[in-house]
Amino acid sequence: MKLEVDLSATVEQQLSRVATRVWQQAMKEEFRKLYFPEWMDLETTAKYLNVSRSNLSKFIKELDFPVSVIAGTKRCNKYKVNEWMEQFEL
Repeated sequence: MKLEVDLSATVEQQLSRVATRVWQQAMKEEFRKLYFPEWMDLETTAKYLNVSRSNLSKFIKELDFPVSVIAGTKRCNKYKVNEWMEQFEL
C-alpha cells in the first residue's frame, strides 16, 4: 500500500522539526544509558530510570525490583534493571 500526501511547506517543516526533536531525544536517552556503570548505587539507579528515589524504593519493596546487597551496601545491575523494566512494556 502506498499513500502519497501533499503537504504545505509549513506543515512539512513542522513535521521535520518534530521528527528531528523526537529522534534527538531518543538518541540522547540511548547515549545516556550507555554511560551508566554496570553496577549502580540506588541514587544512580533512580537517575538511570529517570524516577525519584522514593519511587525506586517503592519498586524495591512492592515490585520485586532486582537489588544485590553486599555487607549492607545495595547495588543494582543495569542489565537486570533493563530486564525487569521489560515486563512493564505495553
